[in-house]
Amino acid sequence: MPLEVAPLLFFDVETSGLRPDRGAAIVELALLGAREPLLLWKGTSAQRLQRAQFRELFAHVREGVIVGHNLRFDFWFVTYEAGRLGLAVPPIRFIDTLGLARRLLPEQADYRLVALLHALGIEPDKPLHTAVADAQATRALFWKLVERGKLRTLADAGMKQLTWTHR
Repeated sequence: MPLEVAPLLFFDVETSGLRPDRGAAIVELALLGAREPLLLWKGTSAQRLQRAQFRELFAHVREGVIVGHNLRFDFWFVTYEAGRLGLAVPPIRFIDTLGLARRLLPEQADYRLVALLHALGIEPDKPLHTAVADAQATRALFWKLVERGKLRTLADAGMKQLTWTHR
């Protein structure tokens, strides 16, 4: 499928720590369409995502292709929290800008989101480290990588599909 018509959804979560299996939780979640926000959630480590928010997230996931940076980390939290609520995570079609950047920018020494934005001359609209700002920055990074790599299709961009299970 050509990238310009693909149902791309830009995704990020912010967490209270590094390991959901040790008490860290999602504290912000953003899912952005090509231009508009589709799902925004902000809570605390004590105020966790509930079934309704996961159902809404999964409804969007079924319809689109998730684009994010270091999605393995984000999906680990989503899968863990869904498992806590007894929900199955649907198959996810995704493109990880971390892997895409490693493929297209092999000379880059640092693949953190902020370093890639700087290396490609992208100035974020907002300070990073909120789910919305990081999802917007990832969207800008993705399109810059598409341009740089002359990518045309989802396959060119490295789309994968996974079925995640709760660990």
